[in-house]
Amino acid sequence: MKFLRVWMAVCLMTVTVSAFAMPPNRKLAEIRSQLALEYARLGNMAVAVQTVNEAIEADASYAPAFLTKAYLQSQLGQDGDAEQSYLKALQLDPGNPEANNNYGFFLCEHQHPQTAIDFFNKALANPLYQTPQTAYLNLGRCSAKLGQVDKANDYLLSALRIVPDYQPALRELAVLHLDQGNAKLAAFYFDRLMRTAGTAGPLPADTLWLGVQIARRNGDRVHEAEYGAILKNRFPDSKETQLLLSGN
Repeated sequence: MKFLRVWMAVCLMTVTVSAFAMPPNRKLAEIRSQLALEYARLGNMAVAVQTVNEAIEADASYAPAFLTKAYLQSQLGQDGDAEQSYLKALQLDPGNPEANNNYGFFLCEHQHPQTAIDFFNKALANPLYQTPQTAYLNLGRCSAKLGQVDKANDYLLSALRIVPDYQPALRELAVLHLDQGNAKLAAFYFDRLMRTAGTAGPLPADTLWLGVQIARRNGDRVHEAEYGAILKNRFPDSKETQLLLSGN
């Protein structure tokens, strides 16, 4: 879920372009695309879909509108339609880094990690890409799915070299090393992740539960209790709190 919030932020950056000398239809498509994402953020998906369709009606050559539509369709479980919207966005603007990154993420989530890697690399090939750390994060995730642990580690470290406190990359590194049986290295990255909570926002329930599991693996009762207490206080009705209280 956190990654989707990042995705929406990237989409907003995509559709925010200079209004200088912009044709009226293009400007209307931009505004409608932005509004659609805001409606989605507020949970009003029906109006979000209607609004993005109005954006496309205003200017059917505006690639970010199709990118926004793909996101909405994906959130609604309309995967076939979402893929077609991604492909339309890429047809209109093949070099669009956000379109390449987001379609790559879609492919990786739908069991096509090897194909997805090509799209992440296309995103990174664009020197104007404003959030390359996102593509490196996705390269790390997809490489991990392919069992390419060393590559996954290198890609995630590349994301951190761009944004040192990048929460998603720190979390993925903690997961990667925990899965590889290196609980101490996992704890190193999770400790860094915890230190970002004051600046980059509080950690969600699944991440706190990860911290509990890492602490347990290390026999660290102090941090196990600390992360467990935060989890229970902030997310008393979460499935992660249920797992904690059931002794799992």
